[in-house]
Amino acid sequence: MRRALRGAVTAAVLATLLAAPFAPASAADLRIANGGFDSGLTGWSGSHSPGGVDAAVWDGRTTARVTDADPAAAYGRESMPGLPATAGTAYTLHAEVWADSGTAHLYLRFRDSSGRLLTGGANASATGRRWSRVTASGVAPTGTATVSALIYSGVADVGTAYWDEVLITKNVTDLGVQIESSVPNATTFAGASAYAVYTGTVDANPQLAVIDVATEQVTRKITIPDSAATPTVGGWAAATATDGSVYLGTYPNSKLYRYVPGQSTITDLGRAEGGYSFIWDLEPGAGGKVYGGTYNDGRYFKYDNGAFTTIGTVPIAAGAQYVRSLAHDPAANATYLGTGTNAALTRYDNVTGQTDSLLPAAYAHNSMVGGLTWTGGRLFAKVDGTLLVLRVTRDADGSYSATTDAAIEDVDLHHSPARDGKVWLVKDGLLHSYDVATASLHATSVRPGLSVTGYTWSGGTLVGLGAATDGTRIFKYDPASGSWSSRVVTGTPVLPAAINALGTGPDGRVYTGGYLTGGTGVYDPLRGDGDDGLPDTPTRTGLSQTDSLLAHDGLLYIGAYPSAKLYSHDPARPWPPTLRYTAGEAGSRADDCEPGKGPPPQDRPYALAGGPDGTVYMGTVPKYGKRSGALTVWKEGTAGRTLCVVPDQSVVSLAYAGGKVFGGTSTRGALGVDPVYAPGASATLFSYDPATGAVRRHPLPLTAPKAVTALAEVDGELWGLAGGSLFTLDPARPEAITATRLFADPDYAARSSLAWRDGVLLSVAQDPGHVYGTAGDQIFKIDKSTRAVTVLLTAPGAEGLTADGFGHLYYKINERLYRLATPLP
Repeated sequence: MRRALRGAVTAAVLATLLAAPFAPASAADLRIANGGFDSGLTGWSGSHSPGGVDAAVWDGRTTARVTDADPAAAYGRESMPGLPATAGTAYTLHAEVWADSGTAHLYLRFRDSSGRLLTGGANASATGRRWSRVTASGVAPTGTATVSALIYSGVADVGTAYWDEVLITKNVTDLGVQIESSVPNATTFAGASAYAVYTGTVDANPQLAVIDVATEQVTRKITIPDSAATPTVGGWAAATATDGSVYLGTYPNSKLYRYVPGQSTITDLGRAEGGYSFIWDLEPGAGGKVYGGTYNDGRYFKYDNGAFTTIGTVPIAAGAQYVRSLAHDPAANATYLGTGTNAALTRYDNVTGQTDSLLPAAYAHNSMVGGLTWTGGRLFAKVDGTLLVLRVTRDADGSYSATTDAAIEDVDLHHSPARDGKVWLVKDGLLHSYDVATASLHATSVRPGLSVTGYTWSGGTLVGLGAATDGTRIFKYDPASGSWSSRVVTGTPVLPAAINALGTGPDGRVYTGGYLTGGTGVYDPLRGDGDDGLPDTPTRTGLSQTDSLLAHDGLLYIGAYPSAKLYSHDPARPWPPTLRYTAGEAGSRADDCEPGKGPPPQDRPYALAGGPDGTVYMGTVPKYGKRSGALTVWKEGTAGRTLCVVPDQSVVSLAYAGGKVFGGTSTRGALGVDPVYAPGASATLFSYDPATGAVRRHPLPLTAPKAVTALAEVDGELWGLAGGSLFTLDPARPEAITATRLFADPDYAARSSLAWRDGVLLSVAQDPGHVYGTAGDQIFKIDKSTRAVTVLLTAPGAEGLTADGFGHLYYKINERLYRLATPLP
């Protein structure tokens, strides 16, 4: 397993942390044993004068009661033995206390390996007949071996205090993996086994699982090798060659791998030519050959006898970035190529090099042709949401053309090889058969309950393997009898999923959404376990890739890719969330916010904001090959609507301020647009008036900004980040914008993804004098009065920002969640 570079701190830090350098982050939460006094005073040793402390229930809580009636005595209890601590590391201690009378004190204590108390501790105190949170912070002095908490009533103090929820954290905590995945991205079959690819992360290699079809058991798991220079994260392509070898195509290094069934290792065959990043599909050819297609140079290639060969032109179809799907006709030695992002379907003769375009004209405005299968003498082509069944014929002039036998909507990506004149597929969740001879579709009552990544036939039984909410499932159906089964395959690889989005829910927990494979992690601040290699709570399934999170009116709103789906979840109710709106179903694939036309279907919901009337606003990046993002407006009891706001630009940040919704745009369109950034365009700020529906643009006093990646309402003002600049304005006078340069602009040419989601601005209730933010691997705070910036942390790959109820900050690096403790000013 690879391990990415951890977050080394290289910039100025908070004043209380400057007393000593950062210690390396290490495993997960520090948990004070019995910090909530649920087990009485177990784990809390006597300190100072005997007595004075007992266990008591107060205000419905289990507490430690400190009773001090003697002004000449001191009473207290210390959490002993202490927790492991490192000299030079800052620690922050929190506790809740009800000071029924007098003053209550909380101390942070450091001891050496012999238990001797060292100097350098810190303390905090509280008064008042209510629950209050007290915080003490300090840097561990030289010689520190342990850290502990002391609840205390000192000499000259008199009073009674009730203590609860004593929690501690160090300055930087690696909270580890938050989300796990156990579903395949690609499947092929060889002999009596299924071969399934399980995607990993930058830190964790993907794996190949061998699954016995008859027993439905995993018989072998093999880690897919790579190198530090060209790490392999995952794969979407798998095929079985005519010689029985299994081939895998991966990303982001465009590598081809071969596995010989029965062996214990996988062979790395190298990169499949060029500088592209994905092998999207593989198809077997005669004599053990394998054909493949790539992103982002639209290349069609062959692997034969140890050598890669590029076939035809690059790209294989004019303007293609994706060769998204392949189908091979072995009798004609012809390969069908599905390309995008302007959809095209090409027949390529591997003998003569002749190319013929087959896509019906009605689908030319679509973005992608995927899920190609040549079976039963027909070509099955998935064009966005439609499955076309095409009859390919040779014309009198020697060219080839296609006639559409059927166009089937709402069909899953994969479909079976033909058998007895029928092809099997899942439509609207139900298994259907398609009769090739009559071009008719027939539904069964069978619900397989999985997204199939590969089909085969085992005798007369249809077998499908794929992803379900509860893991990997294998599906079997006997067409003769109608009997069927769908079972979870146990023992499949369980791999971490990279964190794609994070946010704090209305319940105070930190939610994380998984990249590519989906899944949701839930972390209870300062109450996690001590293992940073496993999630603190079981991964919640049922959602695809999460792009944004918003706590609003007691609900958690979730923006998910693909098709820009908006979900809501009440933390008090069972998971999964409720689907509220799908912006991918809005608009027309033929439109791109041209004058007089509406938005294209939307795909990536990077921005969410809430209005005071319960309305939720969603800003999006469009579907592949389009430039115009949109603003979605949704409220309970309404159908919701998706609106064009700034043509040719995506909407990547939102904030509600001064009675209007403000949005920030990016000049980067969807994947597949060329050039990546709209020529001559400048990102801008716009406002949407919920009362009138009016949209106004507010140009920024900056030179050709690429993106406005963060917006936030701050004390009635609107604050935003555009590249390395901060801008602020009064929502009542949006034309008067003040801009301040904070940092150099990101390198958008090298890292175009930054133009979608680089920045965050965040207010933290515990620190009303500052705004916190992140941009370009840095976490910083801005003084509200002076606009002075203090960089708190710089860590390669650091992204995202949210805060817990203690005021601490959370960010992510790949699949790992980190906490940066922020002691109060």
